[in-house]
Amino acid sequence: MQFDEANFIQTDLETLLELFGKKYHYDTPAAAAHQNISEHLWPHLKALEYTTERLLAIGEDSDVLAGVPPDARELTESIDDYEVGDVLIADSPRADQWPHPDLQLRLAKEAELENASLVLANLPMTDTRALTRATKTDLAMVHHGLILDALAWLRPGGLLVVTAHRQLLEGSDAQPRRSIARHADLVAAVRLPSSALRQAPLQDSPVDLLLLRRREPGHPPAGLDFIGRSPVHVHDAPDMLINDCYAIAPWAVLGNIVPDPVEPDMTTVAPVGGDFRRALAQALGAHSDIAIDDGLYAQERTTRASKAHPAPVQDTSRAARANPDGPAL
Repeated sequence: MQFDEANFIQTDLETLLELFGKKYHYDTPAAAAHQNISEHLWPHLKALEYTTERLLAIGEDSDVLAGVPPDARELTESIDDYEVGDVLIADSPRADQWPHPDLQLRLAKEAELENASLVLANLPMTDTRALTRATKTDLAMVHHGLILDALAWLRPGGLLVVTAHRQLLEGSDAQPRRSIARHADLVAAVRLPSSALRQAPLQDSPVDLLLLRRREPGHPPAGLDFIGRSPVHVHDAPDMLINDCYAIAPWAVLGNIVPDPVEPDMTTVAPVGGDFRRALAQALGAHSDIAIDDGLYAQERTTRASKAHPAPVQDTSRAARANPDGPAL
């Protein structure tokens, strides 16, 4: 077998860059960005009525995602690291309150990791570039496994809010997505622009904000399609593949879809105007309105008997019901 020196050097360089990427990730705080996400997320969680019962939170800045102001944080820094495995628990905040300075977060006991109404999870390394095939595969599988764990903490009809690496939705292997779809419906998906969380080297992978609702027994899949990928037109480039949830709702991509300059077989999201908060609020609002229309909110659905005379077929897809022009970006 002939030794491929050029490929070896490139692979070794990519591995080294990934190590630097992890260092930049841990050395660069993202609390301000997570607070921006939290501020525009919670009005829609409250519209979906996830303001009763208990919430669980895990991962980097999970207390900030729960609505605790960064200057009011009292928990140790170790809780910010998903790998530590600490899960926070609290009663859900008041529906008329923002932010949530009175939220009484504490460490959850093992027996409390069930029947939650809401789980907030910032998965690890969501915005860090994955350059090697092994790392891309590992990220998709790790995020898939963590999402399944978090879904198991929910009651039927409960909601998981998760920030995930784009590799989960964009990876060529659809098995992780198919596995998640067996348990949950995707009621909202918003792709944040490059460098939305951190302005640091190798932290420019676009991040997916996903709202996954644990499906009740006896109900068919609903919500957004997210197992497959479809072609999308990219300016000055051949059509490229993007996850189905963004192909049918491109307004949920908070910027311009462009070829990734480092990974030309993938797309990235070029920011527009430097501030994604207004577009985030609009995209979440559109998704929430459709979810409420479809009955995909906090109230648990009972198993319904099939109708003897089905209604005439209408175009009730999310793409048809949402504003085709989408939010102004």
